[in-house]
Amino acid sequence: MSMFKDPYEQFLLDYLVTKLENGSNTRKALLLYKEQITRETNFKKRLEAAIRDMELGKHKLEAILYRNKFLNSFQYSLVVNSTNTIDGLKLVLSFKKANSNLLVKMINPIFVPMGIIISTFYGLGLYIDMLQKELVNLRKLNPDVEQFLGIPGYFTHEIAYMGLGISIFITLFILIGYVYTEKLRPAWLYKVFKTQAFSDGRFMFRILNGMLSAGISFHKTSLILSKDYFKIGHRPFFRELADVIQKNKKLYTVFEKYNFPTIITADIKLSELSKTSYSAVTKALYQTCDTMYEKNIAYMVLQWRFFFWLIAMLVTVVIGSDIINLVISTFTFKTLYQ
Repeated sequence: MSMFKDPYEQFLLDYLVTKLENGSNTRKALLLYKEQITRETNFKKRLEAAIRDMELGKHKLEAILYRNKFLNSFQYSLVVNSTNTIDGLKLVLSFKKANSNLLVKMINPIFVPMGIIISTFYGLGLYIDMLQKELVNLRKLNPDVEQFLGIPGYFTHEIAYMGLGISIFITLFILIGYVYTEKLRPAWLYKVFKTQAFSDGRFMFRILNGMLSAGISFHKTSLILSKDYFKIGHRPFFRELADVIQKNKKLYTVFEKYNFPTIITADIKLSELSKTSYSAVTKALYQTCDTMYEKNIAYMVLQWRFFFWLIAMLVTVVIGSDIINLVISTFTFKTLYQ
């Protein structure tokens, strides 16, 4: 949640669910909620518009919430297709805080050491510029200054810029590649990064379980998600899932096609053979994803930290120590020949 977001907006749906369960008048409840807001914020204006819509009585509560942007299209679909408004809003509340993006997990073990490597090569380029200017004056004292200093062969602009370019390319490739595949091409990412599949599964199977438990059929659930799922890259997956359900084919084949981990596809295959209810299957699967994610992410972060920090340490130590030695040698040369 953005730090600039109106804090009252965060609790509106929770408040509505409580009032609806208590049998309170929805319009009066919203009026009371509005009176608590002292500042004229954008949220307050939207809330006032929703109250006016409610007074007209032309739309249901979920339609008014959607019209005034308190529900997005996906959340609206959940409420509309649930058995009642309260169950639908509860379903929305159960999902709104989930996040399967792992970029935050990558900052310290990947992007910080890559930033150090980039800075090291950039610093090398700056030092080479300084050294070349220094050598102009030192050659006047002794033409053999390069032999005395013992300048490493890789202290060239070509090497510095090549190292800088490669390290920037790797960093951008990891960042942009992850963001792109995580959002738009999950099947590509799952093929090499199974932990992301478990992270997505924690959210996906909770949604499936929640919608199935709310009385929505698996076929209709898949159709809704194929249009409104928040990750665009998963929508073709749900479209194929709906098609397979309609044709009464095996579900696990779709999961295999999208490179879900074997433990997930095997569970689905087993449940289809034993004719377990879809609701029970999805509940078991999100529990499996929870467990596997917690086990895998710690191991993955440890691997990333070891690999990238080791490379950063080697690059920094080698280049840094050579620069320090050259600084000392330059000072010594000046002391001897001046």
